[in-house]
Amino acid sequence: MRRTDREITDDATIRDIIEKAHVINLGVLDFPAPYVVPTNYGYEFTDNQLKLYIHGAPKGKKRGLIAANPEVSFSIVNDCGLDKPKAGEPLSNFSYFYRSVLGTGKATLVSDLKEKEHALRLVLKHENGQEIPGEIGQDSLAYVGVIRIDVAQYTGKQHSAE
Repeated sequence: MRRTDREITDDATIRDIIEKAHVINLGVLDFPAPYVVPTNYGYEFTDNQLKLYIHGAPKGKKRGLIAANPEVSFSIVNDCGLDKPKAGEPLSNFSYFYRSVLGTGKATLVSDLKEKEHALRLVLKHENGQEIPGEIGQDSLAYVGVIRIDVAQYTGKQHSAE
């Protein structure tokens, strides 16, 4: 990271970003250019290992590319906005503040129904802020496409509003 002054080294802050953000931009290999898709997500830390879960259609470009090459990258961003210069300051003082987590990992197309249900409950909990009781139908579990990302490495970076 070039701007080490913006690096987040505190694991609690990185976890806070992952908890508070709601969109992951998932990058998968395609040629001649990467394919990036935004989606919501669920997550869990097990023995300090981050796993991310996303869901969607059971077939499509994203799933096909992951089947061909499971190495992925991701970006999660929150607390972002425009930092405007004060009156009389030059326009070059415009900036943008953010908190982000970037990483890489290996994606797996999940087929096990119990893991699919676990993943969907994590997504629902993350989006809703709490667990949601109720049943997820077996037909829905059989149909939905779930992707697990076993994160190999991640870094945090922030630019605070001044």
